[in-house]
Amino acid sequence: MNNIQTESPKERLSPLEKEIASGKPTVTVTVGDSMEPLLYNRSTRVVIVKADRELTRNELPMYKRPTGQFVMHRIIKTDRDYYYTRGDNRTGLEQVPKQWVQGVVTEIYRKEKHFTADNRWYRGYVTVWNLIYPIRWFVYKFRGRMKGMMR
Repeated sequence: MNNIQTESPKERLSPLEKEIASGKPTVTVTVGDSMEPLLYNRSTRVVIVKADRELTRNELPMYKRPTGQFVMHRIIKTDRDYYYTRGDNRTGLEQVPKQWVQGVVTEIYRKEKHFTADNRWYRGYVTVWNLIYPIRWFVYKFRGRMKGMMR
């Protein structure tokens, strides 16, 4: 007889996932540069709540890729089964199955400022940032080509 013990999926959750799944608002520090200039590496804190509803365009879901990596990227569009997300500092879209989503950002603590996801200043930032995407895309691509030519 084989005495292999198996873990339930609940036991394999990280502490962050467990806290979000509990339904309590969870505060964490962001890591990485994909959401700059809004979220800065290791200096911005966000409040995440469990995603127990359908999310909409411009919201910031926190999802877990199959690799185990946690990601917060803005929803650009949605369909029945997927969210299509992009980091504010990125050009490509990522197709995210809705079941990967753990939570959604509701508050941001950045530098000395605190604001909620429904704050007018924040909503204005999101609107402008999305409107200038074609310009940002061109700048990123041009900058990448220039770096390649300088090597």
